[in-house]
Amino acid sequence: MVKASAIIDISLSFMRSVWYESKEKCVLCGGEDGAVCPACFHEYFQPELARCQACGKLIPKDFTHCRDCREHRGPQALTRVLAWGHYSGHWREFIHRFKYQAQPTLIEKIARPLAEWAEAQLPPPDGLVAVPMHDSRLAERGFNQAEVIASALHWELGIPLLSGLKRVLPTRSQAALTRQERLHNLSGGFEVIEGKEISGRVIWLIDDVTTTGATLEACAQALHLAEVKEIYGLCLAAGKEA
Repeated sequence: MVKASAIIDISLSFMRSVWYESKEKCVLCGGEDGAVCPACFHEYFQPELARCQACGKLIPKDFTHCRDCREHRGPQALTRVLAWGHYSGHWREFIHRFKYQAQPTLIEKIARPLAEWAEAQLPPPDGLVAVPMHDSRLAERGFNQAEVIASALHWELGIPLLSGLKRVLPTRSQAALTRQERLHNLSGGFEVIEGKEISGRVIWLIDDVTTTGATLEACAQALHLAEVKEIYGLCLAAGKEA
């Protein structure tokens, strides 16, 4: 006959195993304190810093714009640009796994905190528009990372996904270009096709990373030609002012 104490021990062991297996691991460092642990949150999302309202760069709290944007070298066509975290370390590695290693489902792990943060920082939009990829690049990668992020926000917040913005030129990679080169590279690269869905709307323009803001600016210029009312850029990451 099995003693009651033995049954209790077995039950406690089972409960402990379920508890520890169900604890959510940090997607950045692997710790066990939630989707993003407190240490990574402060390291990469740096709530003590402001975001440049023009380009999204992380800046001291005393300012609303970075030095470049104060000197009118940043985007002009958006009402505000917001970046969640600093593009470095584990956060940069996470974005690279998501984007370049074909792991789009990683976004599901951070969708809720991202959505809560964006909802608290930005005014409610009429819809979400993802920065589009050219068909040739989309065929190579298999998915558009901006569309994945926008879809996650759509499911978390119930905000409609709006279509119409197209990338019509297969521009080269922006990574090694200066801001002026990026703007020239993107010139005429985006168009709004059948703009009735977005005309007069307030939108969040979604991308994964912003550096100079040139891609968001090129998209915003095309959207304004379609008479979009207001545009707020929202990205996972940006640089930090030195």
